Amino acid sequence: MLLRVRSNVGIWRVDGLNGTDVTTEDVLERIKETRPNVSYEKPLSKDPACKSPLDTLIALSKQGIQHGSMMYCQVDASSCVENTVSSEDGIKQRKVIDKDGTIRMLEPSYDTNSNGFRKGLLPLRDMKMSWTLNDFMALDAQYEFKIKRQEESWCSNVSLDTNSVNDFQSYLRRFNFSKQRVGYLYGKFVSEDEDKKDSKQKVMVEAIYEPPQESVDDSEGGFVLLDDPNEDTVEQLASLLGLRKVGWIIGHPPREDGFVLSATEVITAAELQLEAAGGLTNEDDGNNSTTPFVTVKVTIGDDGKNVSVEAFQVSHQCMTMV
Repeated sequence: MLLRVRSNVGIWRVDGLNGTDVTTEDVLERIKETRPNVSYEKPLSKDPACKSPLDTLIALSKQGIQHGSMMYCQVDASSCVENTVSSEDGIKQRKVIDKDGTIRMLEPSYDTNSNGFRKGLLPLRDMKMSWTLNDFMALDAQYEFKIKRQEESWCSNVSLDTNSVNDFQSYLRRFNFSKQRVGYLYGKFVSEDEDKKDSKQKVMVEAIYEPPQESVDDSEGGFVLLDDPNEDTVEQLASLLGLRKVGWIIGHPPREDGFVLSATEVITAAELQLEAAGGLTNEDDGNNSTTPFVTVKVTIGDDGKNVSVEAFQVSHQCMTMV
């Protein structure tokens, strides 16, 4: 069983959990193995604001948490920073937090080797004396991850409420689309052909909710989501209206040709899609984790007049990687 924990310092993958009786205590113990000094400011919760903490005694499966689910917490960032320790042999080692949240111990000889092909690897000449371009490309390809497109989509099309999209654009137009803005799409999943059991679904968007956020140009994603005191109220109101969260929308400045979504946007889309699917229901390949949840992006053309609206979904592969 694999779970993901999203904290204010990154996303941690917690795997190797066995059985359906896994509790929050089991997850905390597994995190402690690699982060012994981590200090929690807000406990493991189901929601990003950490307002719905998970019960430490009840099995996670009974609390709606399953393989691939995302949990949330707030930690003291200073308790997760890199630090230097001495091994039993007296060798200075450094704790390094990788991008996936795992911690590795590095000795200075590996950590400071700037001539290595990649961090922690030997220089090319130490591997072998002569290299061809094909040899180098074959070696480099071993450390590349390519996100492949889904051969068949789960969602056939998206229908957006015109007034809601215009309201969303109004903020962006105030700054001539120089700022980024995000929102959540609320609506319904509708079957294309109700007579067919395996018919594709289409998304009918009825409203857009823009949570509290700041547009920060120097941040990784161009925006920072803030704590939302109205999150529960919005969900309850949507439920009363027969609506649900069916996607999210991004507004951004014009980009160069071929630049569709940033890395942060792809990761966020995968996380939201995974949550909408209820986690990875198939531990082997996730092929049962289908969802019509969509990502919509809005931007302005080079002429500064025409606005384009496009819809996307990330693949199973991308959902599995986050």
